[in-house]
Amino acid sequence: MEKEKQLAIFEQQVKNSIPYIAVGGGKGGVGKTFVTYLLAHQLAKHGKVLVLDADMGLPDFYIIGGIKPNKYLEDYLQGNATLDEIVTPVSENLHLISPQNGSDYLTGLDTKTALELLNKLEEFISNNYDYFLIDLGAGIHKINQIIFASVHYPILVLNPDIMSIIDAYGFIKVVFQNFGRNSFYAVVNRVYEPQEYKKAFNVLIKSLENFNKNIQVEDLGYIPYNQKAAKGEVPRELFVYADKILNKLLKDKINIEIPEKGKGGLGLFSLILKIFRRT
Repeated sequence: MEKEKQLAIFEQQVKNSIPYIAVGGGKGGVGKTFVTYLLAHQLAKHGKVLVLDADMGLPDFYIIGGIKPNKYLEDYLQGNATLDEIVTPVSENLHLISPQNGSDYLTGLDTKTALELLNKLEEFISNNYDYFLIDLGAGIHKINQIIFASVHYPILVLNPDIMSIIDAYGFIKVVFQNFGRNSFYAVVNRVYEPQEYKKAFNVLIKSLENFNKNIQVEDLGYIPYNQKAAKGEVPRELFVYADKILNKLLKDKINIEIPEKGKGGLGLFSLILKIFRRT
């Protein structure tokens, strides 16, 4: 009961802050980065967006974005660059912080160092951006769990295939068990037919209900399979699906008002550890 009260206080504190969105799912290859790019691209029409590619060692957001960073996250952590210097413009209003592809420097990043980085980012974000997205790497590493448990909008990406659904279930289960987070969002990617997406979502929901009826997952919709996307392109016809997802996710925030700067800096990631001291 005490933890539930603390979580209610936490949720009230972050209610009006800059939206923090994490895109994860546990399994690699489901299209987390592709979904992150679609959402970030469309959000950039409503305000300034910063994306953190948190796939340490094998990031590919900058590849989809068609850009090459001059400096990387490693440069900041090694003291060779400031936060400003590792931010790379992807397009108007859309910026990226990325680790270096093919480098193992960050693969062993400990939770303490990762949280210190995220807390440093908070003031930087609140002073410069309206939205913050984190593209999580594959797996259920502790830092992935902490981020997914503490952001305003944890979005799970899955595919219609059964293994993807099982991994999505496992990811939610472990975040709930370790941090008590019981509210999530889901997007089904690479859908051939609408009924296929509904079936995948329903299987996930029924599995979670059998585990714990207190876990809630809001259906944000789906992104259809597209042959161009399968080849690494970003088809413009898929942006409409991203808009539908964002309208469900942020509801009146997009259509009515853009979050004001200066509302962040709440120490989300340190606060979540104080509430759930189980690392």
